[in-house]
Amino acid sequence: MKRNICSSIILIFFIFFAFLPKLCWPQMTVGQYEDEAPLRTWNTFGFSTAPSLARGETRFTLASDCSTSLSNPALLTDLPKFTLTLNSSVDTASLFKYSIVNTGVLYTDGNSSLGFLAFDFAGASMRIKNWTFALSIALLENYLRPAVDLSAYTSTGDIARTFIFDQQGNLKNINFSVARRLFGNLSAGIGLNYAYGFLEKNYEDDQVILNFSITDRKYHEFESFYINGGLVLDLTQKIKVAAVFRTPFLKKADSESLYRYYSPTTDTEIRTEASELSEYKQPLVVGLGVSCTFSSKLRAASDFTFYDWSEYSVVYFGEEGEQEREFKDIIKVGAGLEYLSSLNIFGQEAEVPFRAGVSYDPQPMKEPDSAYLYFSLGTGIHWKKIFLDMGMLVGGESGSGNSLRAKKMTLSLSFRI
Repeated sequence: MKRNICSSIILIFFIFFAFLPKLCWPQMTVGQYEDEAPLRTWNTFGFSTAPSLARGETRFTLASDCSTSLSNPALLTDLPKFTLTLNSSVDTASLFKYSIVNTGVLYTDGNSSLGFLAFDFAGASMRIKNWTFALSIALLENYLRPAVDLSAYTSTGDIARTFIFDQQGNLKNINFSVARRLFGNLSAGIGLNYAYGFLEKNYEDDQVILNFSITDRKYHEFESFYINGGLVLDLTQKIKVAAVFRTPFLKKADSESLYRYYSPTTDTEIRTEASELSEYKQPLVVGLGVSCTFSSKLRAASDFTFYDWSEYSVVYFGEEGEQEREFKDIIKVGAGLEYLSSLNIFGQEAEVPFRAGVSYDPQPMKEPDSAYLYFSLGTGIHWKKIFLDMGMLVGGESGSGNSLRAKKMTLSLSFRI
């Protein structure tokens, strides 16, 4: 009889733990860092190698390398006959509210921070007669969060309880693009994209004194397809304008969940497993860009990008109804300058670019009304067929009250023929 009562109490406790996120939902509105939120910013259309990052993340009218296929494939027609580009970045961001941290379960005195190094882009483009083709692979989003590893001790110094939280994941993209100059001053391009990745989140609560443990694991494997494209028009010899788009798409996920209670003392194990389809409806993106070439050494560009975030929705583990995300449409703005200087290397002239920019990056949550302001700069050396560029972006967030900070440093290497 006592054993049955004990087992019932354990089962009730386990069920309560399993449904705790739903019971605490009002406390767990984290906005910027929902589980599926990319680290640093929600707005991840296209890809910035070092030149575009240093110019305030402007990518729509100036072609520095073949990464332009992810933002405006029409610009591929401005590249040489063959271009090979490799990119590596260090991305860092601070966070306050995420998962169970500062949402009613665990509390920190200040912001947590996280950084990661990644080889995040490789691509090549080739022009064949009037057509230019490009193939690339890129790391578009990262879902890492600062890990939690806590221990509580008894008055005698023995471990009473340990708690571990870990989240990791990413979204990668394979892009195939084709572009053609339609008329003397108009180019068009289109890209086909296959995005794939994963998101894994683990909690483990080990009650050492009470001699039982509770585990909560969720795993999502993403897959999706979408199209991007663009136009570039040379209004004059000095002024270019561009229009770009990315279709809305469903980021589908085969999702698995495991709740587990285990007590070695009573040899009791309770497992609740589930496997369902989750869906994340990604927004339509459209953009406009303009650039001006003042001379052979100086040019400037500005981009305006609209994200239809009000249509964003989540269906989690096939549940009826969509998880609420109070998002609004936003416009991201970037502007930058590039000046080309020269340097003599072994008797041959090399170009040394100097770049600077600024970008305003509103986040889609209605509450808090949050936005990042970034400043960027960079340089490089272009010698013969080798282009080595460095860029850095530094910014701060306002609106949440948590003074979040973000930084990205990028190194790009291109080979052109």
